[in-house]
Amino acid sequence: MSILMFLFIYVFTTARDTKDTLIVSSAGAEAIPFLKLYGVMPCATLFIVGYSKLSDAVGKHTLFCTTVLSFFAFYVLFAFVLFPLRDTLHFLPAPGVTSSPAQLLLRYWSYSLYFIVSELYASAGVPLLFWQCANDVTSLSKAKRFYPLFAVTGNLAPIVSGKIMGWVVSRQKSQDDVGFGQTLRTLALIKVGICVGILGIYRLVYRTGGNTDDETADNQTVAFKKPKKKKVPLSQSIAELSKSKELRSMAIMVLCYNVCIELTEVLWKGLLRKTYTSKSSYMGFMAGFSQTVGVIAFVMQLGVTQIIEKLGWKRTALIPPIAMGLLALPFFGAVMLLPKDGSSTTGRWGMTIATALTIGTAQNVISKVSKYSLFDPCKEMAYIPLGPEAKVKGKAAVDVLGARLGRSLGSASQQAMVLVAGGTILRCAPALGVLYLASIVFWIDSVGVLGKLFTAEDKKREVCDWVQDKSETVCVTESK
Repeated sequence: MSILMFLFIYVFTTARDTKDTLIVSSAGAEAIPFLKLYGVMPCATLFIVGYSKLSDAVGKHTLFCTTVLSFFAFYVLFAFVLFPLRDTLHFLPAPGVTSSPAQLLLRYWSYSLYFIVSELYASAGVPLLFWQCANDVTSLSKAKRFYPLFAVTGNLAPIVSGKIMGWVVSRQKSQDDVGFGQTLRTLALIKVGICVGILGIYRLVYRTGGNTDDETADNQTVAFKKPKKKKVPLSQSIAELSKSKELRSMAIMVLCYNVCIELTEVLWKGLLRKTYTSKSSYMGFMAGFSQTVGVIAFVMQLGVTQIIEKLGWKRTALIPPIAMGLLALPFFGAVMLLPKDGSSTTGRWGMTIATALTIGTAQNVISKVSKYSLFDPCKEMAYIPLGPEAKVKGKAAVDVLGARLGRSLGSASQQAMVLVAGGTILRCAPALGVLYLASIVFWIDSVGVLGKLFTAEDKKREVCDWVQDKSETVCVTESK
């Protein structure tokens, strides 16, 4: 499972760095909110509908393999067909003609498509496909010990990805789009090998777990085989699942995290574009950024098991929103001090773009480290006591649609502010800071609701342990 998580995160890291490089260098950071709202969100909705319908039509293994292969097939297509033919496929503007961010997204439509697919992979890869597998084969009692350990190996992926990407970029024969295309093809071939590894390890996990049949692999943690249930439409399933306060709270957690990330990332990428103007230099910076995230996350992950055991689920889950909120304040403050018209690199109180970029980079590193090390394990543990339908359709709705909705809300607010502020995201820092803190408050409240669930489960487990001490009865505490 640790190796499987490593492979998923490796692909996610390379896809994230590549999609940002393509869009920011061609359309600017201001284009990202438009793309996430009008491109990613509708596609995420279609993905959920298709995924849910496919889950009703095929077995779990077929569903997994079909989803994974679809993503990797696109990455190969882009590297070997779409990008080499970019000048033919794109609607390039005439010399001297200026275009708005939205127009640039349409002109460079293949870059936009790559961004959309990579955003879907970010929500479907580790959050949905990997953790769905992990939740199937891991009981709640073992999750507190093993989930952080999965992430120890998984968090090595950004380090390896950054090293490999930096090496590939350094081997480019030129720093133009021709050299960048060479990098894309090399990374795509690596992805093909990783795809084979993911599919092989997935089948091995279920085989060693003693269950390889598609129809009986729905819930590895339940001690008896349940009869098949009548399949219901996605809309009805979501309506029923929305009645669960636990799922609602998880949705709020995921939504608020993604709103917060969206509000700071686009602002940070706006500073990045001012500093790194070419695709190769931007990707080189992102490679180093990924390595830094991986190293810190790996070191922190070594102690996460002890943190969860000592602090409990609720206090551990509160660390990410509190840490992110405290670190976001100086970043928004630094951006507010920069010159608004871009005529100078130095603003009030001697604040420079380089200093603001450094603060923003540190804030983004801590945000991602806290997500990988604390947020993800705590969120996934919250699914385990729930029923099988909540683990499949409920998880898909929360992790994919909830994440996309959060990003879209952040994008919509940024889009409105950019239009009011005259086309630059850096002018919007004060209002974005207020929205950021409001999201943190809702996030903390949802953690409190879920904390009650784990308190109840701990009490159930104590009763089960007492019963097992008095008799040979097997006590099952997980929801059926």
